Amino acid sequence: MSIENGKADFPTVPDTTGSDARTDAPILEARHLRKYFPIRGVKLFGPKSVVHAVEDTSLALYPGRALALVGESGSGKTTIARLLARLYEPTSGSILFREKPVQGSLGLKEYRRHVQLVFQDPFSSLNPVHDVRYHLSRPLRIHGHVRKSFQEREQILTLLRRVSLSPAEQFITKFPHQLSGGQRQRVAIARSLATRPNVLLADEPVSMLDVSIRLDVLNLLLHLKDEEHLALLFITHDIASARYFAEDTLVMYAGQSVEGGPSEEVIQQPRHPYTRLLISAAPDPDRLGPDGQKAAPLPARGEIPSFLYGEGETATDAVKAESVGKS
Repeated sequence: MSIENGKADFPTVPDTTGSDARTDAPILEARHLRKYFPIRGVKLFGPKSVVHAVEDTSLALYPGRALALVGESGSGKTTIARLLARLYEPTSGSILFREKPVQGSLGLKEYRRHVQLVFQDPFSSLNPVHDVRYHLSRPLRIHGHVRKSFQEREQILTLLRRVSLSPAEQFITKFPHQLSGGQRQRVAIARSLATRPNVLLADEPVSMLDVSIRLDVLNLLLHLKDEEHLALLFITHDIASARYFAEDTLVMYAGQSVEGGPSEEVIQQPRHPYTRLLISAAPDPDRLGPDGQKAAPLPARGEIPSFLYGEGETATDAVKAESVGKS
């Protein structure tokens, strides 16, 4: 396959843990996930059109390890996170938690206690009319971790200290508009930790923050991963951050996984043209020209393939139909 024409069938990458054999089982696993969104509107003739947001993607999350899901905007990364969080139901494929299938709405409350999602935008993920205490007390009470007010206050203060918001007594009564972007995201992370999860899905948790505090939040997540032995999915469009943050990396392109493995191996020895393109887009002083200013040109990329197909049609069928039409 060549990325220049933007049309092809990509291989599924079921193994994102490298060549080393693992003895422990994944705590959360997705097998051949697909998610199609129908196009609303009236169509009198022909099959209805659907958007293939995720196409045949597999991944596994292990306790104490981070998997980075890397790709440009629109590649299906957030859709995968929402499928794993069960905000969306998959069109096909299966999700396994502790090697047991996750189906329908049965046990949804218990599942979400173990699998939590940190949203990208801290400015919209917190309710502006409620203070920090309310945001952190809700998951504690919903999941039965507290029964009395003094227990609630102590656990909220502990959560705030765990995400480096101190003195915690000053933050507990603040409203979102009184916090900076970094502080809001720390509150959102504390809210996710309140359920005592086993899996944390971080959907570009630092992309909306100032550059000066991004590293602090990444280091906080790494510390929590090691301290709590969390399985962590880190979604990002920056492959350099993936190399710093995650042991394993899975590259997404046009809704499909195209390459995966240990982060160092994926970045040092990329096999797919799209992976090489992502790496070339990351800042690297070694690519500067002889004058120290002019950077080497990036490789050309082709047209992004369409995600829109007829109902029941696959990406392969669409490519074949287009090829026949052009001939």
